[in-house]
Amino acid sequence: MKQRYLFLFPLLLFLQGSNSPPLKPFDLTQLSGDLHLTLKHGVWKLWEDKPVYQDITLDLVCDRGQCEPEVWGYAPKFNQDVDHQGKLQSNSLETPKIKTIELRRSLDAWRLKIAIQIQFHPWEPKTSEGIYNLELVPHKNQIVGSYQGTFNQRYLQGSVIGNITPLWPIPVAEHLPLSPQEHPRLIFRNHELSSLRKTSQTSIGKAILAQLKKTLEQPIYYDGYVPNGGYHATGYCFLGLLNEDKKAAEMGWKLVRKSMENPSPRLLEQSAIVAGVALAYDLCYPLWNEEKITIVTQWLAGQTTQLIKGSSPSKGWNSNAASNWNARARGAAGLAALAIMNEPSIPNHNTYPLMRMAERNLKRYFTIAIGDHGLGSEGDHYTTEPLVLTVFPFLQAYGNVMGKDLVTGSHAQWILPHYVMRMVADNKQLNVATYGRHRYYAGGSLFALGLGIIPDEFLPGIKGIFEQYLGDQGNQTFGMDSPYQAPFVLAYYNQKNQEQSQNPIALFERVFLDQQKGFYNFRNQWQDQNDFVANIYLKKQSIGGSWSFPDVGSFRILGLGEQWAIAGNSEGKWQEENVVFMPNSSPWNSSKPIFFTSNPDGSGIVSLQTNTIWRKNSKPSVGISGLRSFAVDYSGKSGVPGLFIIVDQFTGSILAEEFKEKIWVMHTKGNVKINANTFTIQGKNGSTMQGTFIAPSQVKITYQPTETGGKIMATAGNEFFIIMTVQKGKSPPLMVTGSGMTAKIKLGKQTISFDQDRIKLSTINP
Repeated sequence: MKQRYLFLFPLLLFLQGSNSPPLKPFDLTQLSGDLHLTLKHGVWKLWEDKPVYQDITLDLVCDRGQCEPEVWGYAPKFNQDVDHQGKLQSNSLETPKIKTIELRRSLDAWRLKIAIQIQFHPWEPKTSEGIYNLELVPHKNQIVGSYQGTFNQRYLQGSVIGNITPLWPIPVAEHLPLSPQEHPRLIFRNHELSSLRKTSQTSIGKAILAQLKKTLEQPIYYDGYVPNGGYHATGYCFLGLLNEDKKAAEMGWKLVRKSMENPSPRLLEQSAIVAGVALAYDLCYPLWNEEKITIVTQWLAGQTTQLIKGSSPSKGWNSNAASNWNARARGAAGLAALAIMNEPSIPNHNTYPLMRMAERNLKRYFTIAIGDHGLGSEGDHYTTEPLVLTVFPFLQAYGNVMGKDLVTGSHAQWILPHYVMRMVADNKQLNVATYGRHRYYAGGSLFALGLGIIPDEFLPGIKGIFEQYLGDQGNQTFGMDSPYQAPFVLAYYNQKNQEQSQNPIALFERVFLDQQKGFYNFRNQWQDQNDFVANIYLKKQSIGGSWSFPDVGSFRILGLGEQWAIAGNSEGKWQEENVVFMPNSSPWNSSKPIFFTSNPDGSGIVSLQTNTIWRKNSKPSVGISGLRSFAVDYSGKSGVPGLFIIVDQFTGSILAEEFKEKIWVMHTKGNVKINANTFTIQGKNGSTMQGTFIAPSQVKITYQPTETGGKIMATAGNEFFIIMTVQKGKSPPLMVTGSGMTAKIKLGKQTISFDQDRIKLSTINP
C-alpha cells in the first residue's frame, strides 16, 4: 500500500463501521456547486513560542468533478481578516485497485492538489505557501478524506470534512460580457442608456427626476455618519448622462473632488464616501476627461485596498462577519472594484482579487448576520443602513459586471419580503415596529435600492405595495431620500416593471418565519392601516462580535391603526424590551423554540425556552431559565379581531436573591388606565387594547411614562398569564373557571388554557 493511503483508509473504515455497506463510487453529477473543504489543523503559527494549529476551509467551484482553478481559503481562528488566494494544481478521479479483507472492493478516490498563499496578518503582505494533497470520498451527505501537505516549514496531515452547496452566485441569463472601459456599468449597462432616456420622458420617469431634483436640494455633508457628497455627485452625474449635460457632470466632478479631499478617519463613514464616488465615477465616465478619470480611478483603487484590509479597533473597526461595519465597508470596496475593473491605469490582477474578497465577506454576512428569511441579527437600523448605502448597490453592480446573481437563492432574496410582511401602512407611510438599537429602519429606500435585485418570482408581491404607497399611485417619492437612488429606480422601471401585482399574502403567506434567527411574524391580511401584525423574536442565535440587544422573547403588536406593543428606549437595557426582566440579574442571551403551530388565517402559537442564567462561582450551581408562550388569534371566534395571550414560567432557582424579583413589562403609545388586574390602552382612533392578568392572582400593575410613550409593569408573582384583546370599543367579558396557570378561559366562542409548555386555543390546537 502506498504511503498516501495510510491515513485515508483507517478514517474510511471508522466512518463505515464493520456492518456498513461498501462505499459507493462518486456520482459525478453530484459534484457540482460550491465545494467547502475543512482541513483539520491545516495551518499553524507560533503563539508565545508554542505552535498553535488551526483549521482552514478551502473553497472551490466545481462542475461534475471538474473544478475552476481559483481556490480561496478562510481560517477565522488563524486570521479572520484575510481571505487567502490559491490555485488548484491538479484534479483527478481515480480508482486505485487496493484490496483488503475489510473493504473487499476497489475504492474511488478524488485527488486534489492545492497551492495557496496564506497571509499571517492583514497589514503585512508577506505570505507563506501551503501545499495540500487531498484524497476524498463520498460519505452520506458529505465528502470526507484526508490531506498531507506542508505549510510554514512543517509537514502536516489530518482529516478533511467537506460539503457541496448549490452554486452561489448563479449565472445571469443572456448576460453580455463587459466591453473594454465600458461605462456606465454599475446600475445599468451602456447598451441600456438609449431606452433609459426614453423611460425618463414618460410620466413616471419625469416624476422620478422631479424627486431627484428635490433630493439634490438637501444639505451636503462631508462628515457625520453618512457623508453624502458622493451620493449628491451621483445624482448630478445621472442628470448629466441622461441629458448629455456637461454642466451637471462638472458639478458631479466638484462634489467628487471635495469628497476625496475630506476623508473620514473611520471606515464606517469612509465607506459611504467611496460608494458615492464610485457610482458618480461610473455615470460621469463618458463626460469627464482622461485626467479626471485617472485621478478617480487611482483613488478608488487605493480605497478598495484600504476597505478590504480594514482598520484598527481603536477607530471602531469591526471585521466580524455579522457586523454592519463589515457590510458597509466591504459593500463599498466591492462597488469600487467593479467600477474600475479593466481600467488601463490599474492592473486587473490587483482589482479582481479585491472584488472577490469583498464578495466573500458579504456572502459570509448574508449567511451569518441575515437569517434564512431576512431578519438581521444586529437589529433593523444596523441591518438596513448598510444595505441601502453600499450592499444593495454592490449586488446590482455585481450582476451587471460579472454576469452573476448573488441574490437569488440566498438569504438576501428575503430581505425585502421580510420587511413588506412586517409593514403597516400609516398615512402613506410604511411603519415597522423595530428591534435593536436606534428604533427605526431604512424605510422606502429598501424599495428604491432593492426592487432591481430581488428575484422576478418575488416581484409581483412587492411592486404593488411600492406603487400604492411610494410610487405613482402614492406619495411619488419612489422611496428615494438621497440623489444616488434615482438611477436605481429609473433602471427598475426600464427593466422590470412589466409583472402584474399580487397581494404579498399570496406569495409570502400570513405567518412569516425566520427559523435561523427565531423570528415569528403573524399577519391577518395586507390591506391598509387596520391590518394586524404581531411578532416575537426568540433570538435563537447569539452572535459575538456584533451588536446584540436583550430582546429574547420580546414582542410587538400593531393593529386597527394603532401601535399597542412597541420598543422602549434605544439604550440596550433589558427593561426596554417587552419581556419579564429581573432587576438584579443579567438578561437571557438566547432561546430555542419548543413548540409552534399556526393556522392559514395568520393565527399561531409559539413557545420558547431561554438559556440558563447562572450565578457566578456558585456551589451548588444556582441558575434560572424562562419559558414564554405567545399566542395570536385572528379567527374572530373570540368576538374581537385581535386576541393575544402570553404565558411566562420559570424553572431553576426562582427564589434565589438575584432571581426573586420579576417584572413583566410592555411598552406602548396609548393612554393607559389600570383597574385591579386589568389595564386598558386607549388609542387615538377610538380602538382599545384590554389586558387581563389571570396570574399572578394578586398582581400589581403600574404605569410609567417614558420618552417613547409609556410602559406597563406587573409584579407580585413568579408566573404570568395574560390575555390581551384589541377591538373597537369595549372588550367582551372573560369567563374564567379555576385560577392561576390551570385556569380555563372562555372568550366568545374561543377557549383558552395553558398546558405544560404551550398555550392552547380551541381554534388552533384544541
